[in-house]
Amino acid sequence: MKKVLHTLLVLLPLLVLVMGFAPGPQLNELQVREKVERAPEVEEFVSKPTVEISSYYDSGSDTWQVLLREDASDSVVVRLEIPDDTGRVMNVEISPRARVLEYPNLSEDEAVKIATADPEMREWLLGYDSYSTDAGYEAGDWIVHYRTDEEKGDVGGVYDEKSGEKEIARVTVDDSTWVLEEVYTGDQVGWNMARGEYGAYGKQANYWFVWGPMALLFALAFWRLDRLFSIRNLDVLALLGFLVSHWFFRMGDSFEAVVLWYPPLIYLLVRTLLMGFGIGERVEKTSNLPDSVLFILAAAGAGLVLGLNLDSRVIDVGYAGVVGGDRILDGILPYGNFPSDVGTGDTYGPLNYLLYVPFILMFGFSGEWGSLPAAHALTAFAFVAGALAMLVAGLKFAGRSGAAAMVFAWTVFPYTLYSSNNNTNDIIVAAVAAIGLALATSPLGRGATIAAGFAIKLYPLVLGPLWLMQGGRRRTPILDFFLGGAAVLVASFWVLFLGGDPIEAARTFYEKTLAFQGDRVSPWTIYTQVPWLDFLQRLMTVFVILLGFLFAFVPRKRTVRRLAALSAALVIAFELTVNYWFYPYVTWFEPFVFLALLTATNEKTPLDGGDQPSTISRQQDAEISHDG
Repeated sequence: MKKVLHTLLVLLPLLVLVMGFAPGPQLNELQVREKVERAPEVEEFVSKPTVEISSYYDSGSDTWQVLLREDASDSVVVRLEIPDDTGRVMNVEISPRARVLEYPNLSEDEAVKIATADPEMREWLLGYDSYSTDAGYEAGDWIVHYRTDEEKGDVGGVYDEKSGEKEIARVTVDDSTWVLEEVYTGDQVGWNMARGEYGAYGKQANYWFVWGPMALLFALAFWRLDRLFSIRNLDVLALLGFLVSHWFFRMGDSFEAVVLWYPPLIYLLVRTLLMGFGIGERVEKTSNLPDSVLFILAAAGAGLVLGLNLDSRVIDVGYAGVVGGDRILDGILPYGNFPSDVGTGDTYGPLNYLLYVPFILMFGFSGEWGSLPAAHALTAFAFVAGALAMLVAGLKFAGRSGAAAMVFAWTVFPYTLYSSNNNTNDIIVAAVAAIGLALATSPLGRGATIAAGFAIKLYPLVLGPLWLMQGGRRRTPILDFFLGGAAVLVASFWVLFLGGDPIEAARTFYEKTLAFQGDRVSPWTIYTQVPWLDFLQRLMTVFVILLGFLFAFVPRKRTVRRLAALSAALVIAFELTVNYWFYPYVTWFEPFVFLALLTATNEKTPLDGGDQPSTISRQQDAEISHDG
């Protein structure tokens, strides 16, 4: 043991001496960086804000290996070596891409500082205890992202489950001018709809000088000038009340927009529900304006709607309709076979896509999200069909004045225009509702209407029990109702056989439609904007189901007005349960509300006199004899 210790004591000085002469770097990374920055061969690249210098020492060759990397494109632009003993820059290799790359004027840190200095951003970020930033360069702009791990969920930003962080703000900085081109906070980060991009949805329908005069004409036609404090005036205010919420939507204030569309919805729900049970169902006057004036204004309104549609935008719903129709023409099942740019577009019924087929055959389809003339054509067709149906319903149940009022209301009401200018299928299902009202006294027509609505947009199925029992409990009307519905369903759902396996196609249909809509999450509902109200959604869902079955048995007296009122109540109640609500959805209940609230009481027709044709005929014959 002593010999070992003596040996170590002798060798230790020798070991220290050897280590002192062992090879090692004389330069450090900072000195290497300084030498690179002074090298004239790479001066033009080193001066770029986004070019970063990295280096490491290679002990085998006793040299420093240096890379100059451009961060925005993640590209190595220069490689070089620096011998540790001489400190000279050698073996400079400039990448062929180095002189064709786009070099930003700002660095990432500078872009973040400019974005964070914005007053709106500073105020927004005060609501968070901690957040991180990162930025990327793209086509002349820096996109600055702000993230936090304090929140989850996609409301108020975009949540990434993998990182556990939510992007709560995003700012676009022009690299040349340093101007902030876009400042998105909260819901605006993940939702184009929340950004207040003027004209993005509805285009010209957003201009106050378009919707303003239309709203004014609608109010003048139906406002009670002789009685300021009246139910009619509350009805008109409620119908136009969505414009208040819509104003905030156009400004990009999603919370205010969401909260403010509930008051008119709730009022109309209560109003139509009470009317359906006979409370407040008497309407004293249809319109203040002469029939001839209403017809002229209706024609002008129709011309405006159709004219503006020529230059309107087709949003994803309309594009999805054309894609689905094109798939059917190619013999392909639409469900599960949509392109990535509208991947969730297969969430509607098969009739929705079938209706686009004839217009695709007439106007073609480029295969891309472009002008889509087929979508414009179907929108125009649906608008005209809805106008004619409202005309017929008004004439049939309320005479010439009712016809004038109904077609006027359809063509001049601002949300008919808004829905048309988005080219969504909402105007299509609204037209079906209008046609259903015109056929309200026909069991076959009622059955076909409910089936068609379901085969387009799914939700009209909630009206089934009410419309089934409108003709009473007699066997013949009930059978006719099912016959009308079955005919439409067969004419629509044959599409499920296109995949060769109808059972699998039915499963895919369910997953893509009903299941998808049930799991959908968006900021466009009070339940996500105010999470503690979430319990109301479940209560409203139960309420709608109960209403649907209740209306099959009560009220005992069934008139077309009550049918329209209760239909409006059911649709509105359903809308109060959904996870996604948008302004074109006003058209879903629009025909029902117009007929129920705006036409004067008429007990000589099924509008208020019941739905027994023989009784009506006897009443009319007696009146004719008396007049004679």
